[in-house]
Parts: sequence; structure tokens; C-alpha cells
Amino acid sequence: MEPSKIAIVVPVYNREKELVRTFASIVAQTYRPLHVVLVDNGSTDRSLALCQELKARYESDDFAVTVAQEAKRGPSAARNRGLSCVEEEYVSFFDSDDTYAPEAIALYMQAFEQNPSADIVGCTVEMVPETGRPYRAKAVFSNRVEPHLFHCTLGTQRYAVRTALVRVVGGWHEDYMRWEDWELGLRLLLTTDRVVWIERPPLVHVYLHADSITGYRYTPNSDDILRAIAHAHDDVERSGYPNKRRLHRLLLYKQIVVAGLCHREKSVRGAEIYRLTMEQAGHDRTLRWFLPLVYRYVSYGGRGSAILAEWLLH
Repeated sequence: MEPSKIAIVVPVYNREKELVRTFASIVAQTYRPLHVVLVDNGSTDRSLALCQELKARYESDDFAVTVAQEAKRGPSAARNRGLSCVEEEYVSFFDSDDTYAPEAIALYMQAFEQNPSADIVGCTVEMVPETGRPYRAKAVFSNRVEPHLFHCTLGTQRYAVRTALVRVVGGWHEDYMRWEDWELGLRLLLTTDRVVWIERPPLVHVYLHADSITGYRYTPNSDDILRAIAHAHDDVERSGYPNKRRLHRLLLYKQIVVAGLCHREKSVRGAEIYRLTMEQAGHDRTLRWFLPLVYRYVSYGGRGSAILAEWLLH
């Protein structure tokens, strides 16, 4: 049997109800051979036992299942543990409460085979809210850093990547549990521009709920978000990017947007982040008039300011 060329790494924490649906979507992949790495992250329910049951039931000659454990809390630590189990050339990181379209991995591998120099193959995703109709998430098909800073083009479930590249850039930061995929995506795009996009159909269904890994409120996650942005500044400074000042300015823009979103959630955290960001802006005249405008605009529900930021902040 030909060895697998791609592995799927899934961190699992108290997901005994959702994991069956997620794993079923992996079993349903039309691509074989395939390696799945399930990493239990200290679950207090039956998740670990379920992982072992799924391995016993579904493992076959062309469908390998590895069950690992990671004691350090957080999906990033679990993903890094899973990454250590991967010997395949490519890897896709996935969340334990979402699902793949049946053709997802086959289309990833087809894109890699048709574009042998590609380091990353990205896709679109469909968001499934708890109430209401599913909708396609915003997608920007770019290999540039700036769109990722604005829109997280390389979110966790949106791509497959060369395993060696993830290791070269240092894997997942384990110091925070939100925006860690945004920060890793930045490091990847600061290292390579060899990105191929599968524009349609959506290959992933992301299920939004109160305790989803994806998450969608800002105030409770603001400390982690600020840590991710601080790491992003460090990433830029260590990179060979030719216009580091521009990226630092765009990161401050990103931070003031977070401040505005927290304010819109009626949290005092918004004002605190606003003051911090203005201090970090220093004597930059453009930032000192532009950032307050963005803060107020976002606070009152405004959208689309990234277009102006990309044009203005050289």
C-alpha cells in the first residue's frame, strides 16, 4: 500500500458529542490513503475513550488513526503534539466540532500535484450558525500578508500546508487560545508566497456555538488577542519583509478595530485597548488622526475600514 502523503490533526477537548460528526466527515473523504491524528487535550468526558473506539472501528490499511494525548491545556499545544506524530509531506489542521466536504482532501492533493512548487493550498468555508441559514465566510484569494492581517485568510480550517514549512516557522504558539491561527498564518505568509486557492466549492463547514474553538466574541478573548498581536509585531520584526513599518502600522489598525468591537459589546475593555493602542502609535501623525476615527466608526457598527487602512498606511 502506498504511504499516505497527508495527515489531518484534530485537537479534542470534551467533544464526545461533536467528535462523531467530525470524524464521520473524515472517514467520508474520497482520498486514500489518509492518516488522522486525534489528540486528546485532557478531556473530562468520554472524548479520549471515544478516540480510541473510533481508531479500533475505522483504522484500516489505507486509513491510519493515531490517538495521542497532550496534558498542556489549549488547542495549540494539542496541535503541536499532533504535528510531532506527522511523517507525511502535507498536513491539515482541523477542529473537533467542524466537518469536511467529502472531496476536501482529494482537492487539496490534486492542487498540490498540479502545482508542485506550492507550499499552501487554501479553500473557502461555510459558516453554520446555531440559528439561521449557513453562509459562506468572506474569502480573499491572495498570497499577500496584508489581506491575511485584515481577514485571516489562513484560518485553521482553511488550508493544507507542507509539514516542513509549519515546523520551520515554529509551529503553533501555545501562550494563548484565540487568534493563534491568525498569528501562525502571518508567519507562514512572511515565509512563503507559494499559495494556491480552491475558490469553490466550500470544503469545510464551521459550526458556530458558544464554546466552539473558533469563537466569535471579542471582549472575553481580548487578552489572548492582544498577545497574538504582540507576537505578530515580533514576527514582522524578525522577518525579511521589505516594509516592516507598514505591517506594524496595519497591526495597530487591527488592534484599534478590536478596541472598537469590544466597545460595541459595551465593554470597558474597548476604552482600555484604545488607550494602549494610541500609546503604541506614538508620534505617528497619520495614526493619531486615523485610529480614533476607526475606533468610533467600528464602535457604531461600521465595516469595511480595511480598504482605507491598506490605502492610507504605507
